[in-house]
Amino acid sequence: MVNPVLAELRTTLNNLKSREYLKPTIAEFNEKLDELISERFSESEAWVIVLDHLTEIMRKSQENVEKIIQRKIRDGEIRDASQSRVAVAGLNFQGIITYALIQNILLGNLPKVIVAFRPKQSKYKKTLEKYTEITVGDETQKPDVDIMVFDPNNESAPVVVYSCKTSLRERAGQTYRWKLLYEMATSKCEYIEDSDTCPIKKYKISFSGKRRVLVGFITADFYDEVHSPQLRGMLSFFDFNYVSKPNIGLEKVRNLSKIIEDLNEIFG
Repeated sequence: MVNPVLAELRTTLNNLKSREYLKPTIAEFNEKLDELISERFSESEAWVIVLDHLTEIMRKSQENVEKIIQRKIRDGEIRDASQSRVAVAGLNFQGIITYALIQNILLGNLPKVIVAFRPKQSKYKKTLEKYTEITVGDETQKPDVDIMVFDPNNESAPVVVYSCKTSLRERAGQTYRWKLLYEMATSKCEYIEDSDTCPIKKYKISFSGKRRVLVGFITADFYDEVHSPQLRGMLSFFDFNYVSKPNIGLEKVRNLSKIIEDLNEIFG
């Protein structure tokens, strides 16, 4: 009998492989993987270590991605090459992370969980809303989610959402604002009911999700911003912070390969 989770993951994997802009990045990814295996890492080890080289892989694939953009410009399919480059880089980064996580599951490095790519634009939109929607007065707030990881068969397991950006300049702000709302909405502070000035009561903040939500930020750090104290300050709001480069050496920011260790701890 086919495992439905694995079947769903293989469908996502095939969809990623068919994305025209992502193909050059997957090709560079596979080359790096072969290089690591040739250095005497096992296949299992290589699939983890390669996560620390996604920034390098993204940069190496830029030339071939640019060829696709220029062809589409000539064919009249797109008009603004600059805007397309930014959009494609972001999507490719999200896509290659999803690709690597799914492959690690299929290889046995991770438990059998769903890895949803861009869940707001997928069949998992309702699932995302169910677990992450926060009410603020008459409005609702949702996090900026590029990848969602969850176990569909275990309602007591957390939901993990990731914002994946090529730089710290991008929309990390939206995600950590949601995280602050989430911390308030799930607060067990004993003074909430006693104080009308408490922000939770004042702004009518509430959360009805049945699962704990963990929030991670993943960056390619194209502009070497992660060592800037001002930009790094926002990362303290997240449960996990990763950079897809080797040898980061920061207390609150880890190499992306550590995501395997963390997901095993959460879902193992």
